[in-house]
Amino acid sequence: MRRSLLLLTALTLAVISLLMLLRALLGMLSTPSIVAYMTLETGLPVVIVHDLAHKLKKRLDFDFFTEPSFAPNGARLALTAYLNFGSDIVVYDLRHARLLRLTDSVAIAESPAWSPDGQWIAFASNREGDNNIYIVRPNGSDRRRLTPHRAGDRQPAWAPDSRSIAFSSNRGGGWDLYRIELSSGEVTRLTEHGAPDTSPDWSPDGRRIVFASGREGASAIYLLELATGDVSPLVVTSRYDSLPKWTPDGRAVSFARSIDGVSRVMLVDVVSKQVRRLELDEVSADALAWWRAD
Repeated sequence: MRRSLLLLTALTLAVISLLMLLRALLGMLSTPSIVAYMTLETGLPVVIVHDLAHKLKKRLDFDFFTEPSFAPNGARLALTAYLNFGSDIVVYDLRHARLLRLTDSVAIAESPAWSPDGQWIAFASNREGDNNIYIVRPNGSDRRRLTPHRAGDRQPAWAPDSRSIAFSSNRGGGWDLYRIELSSGEVTRLTEHGAPDTSPDWSPDGRRIVFASGREGASAIYLLELATGDVSPLVVTSRYDSLPKWTPDGRAVSFARSIDGVSRVMLVDVVSKQVRRLELDEVSADALAWWRAD
């Protein structure tokens, strides 16, 4: 009897050791995801950086931030900083808690997007009257206006190869999606619909763009196949869904959902279309950006 108990104990310990080893190996093979998002503290916008794998969070030292965008190496964030008379684009160094202001005009500058090659930050601004798309180096040099158009251009999103930018514009009457090639300045219309198409985000493989639209009445999430121009619904409900972002592996899309006046970040699987809430331990969360460590 005693021998059987000893054998059973040994087998149990071996199974536990194997499970712990497998867990450690899976932890090594899996790539931890880090997100940044805006939440409200006492009514003021605050950006939180959250390591989802290890459940670690860092609140940025400055208030009045929103719309975070990670540098490719994850060491810095481009942000929109609210001012008394507009907003500016800033770069925040996460390692050294240093802030660099990239714009300095009494105007609106918003929607920063860091290029995948790390060379540029795109943003939208009305600094020259009309709302246009600009790019600037992360050190604040070499600022350029890409879309000198009298219409409103906003919400830039980089292609994975950093050679073109998708954006939302009302240059055709309603709000649709467009694409501009950086080398030539050529602009191509991507969608044409009576409802507003906004908030584009490029898939990691470069084949699709996810965006928000009011095509079914309430704001919902759609996919655009770039090769064919076909648009298909990804999430369509009676709720207000907006600000979609691809996860780094391209398997899912996060988005903001308004529930009883509170914004929650949701996650939808692109294949199964299963939707769940992304647990961030915040009452309200919005404007989420992803970064995955290499």
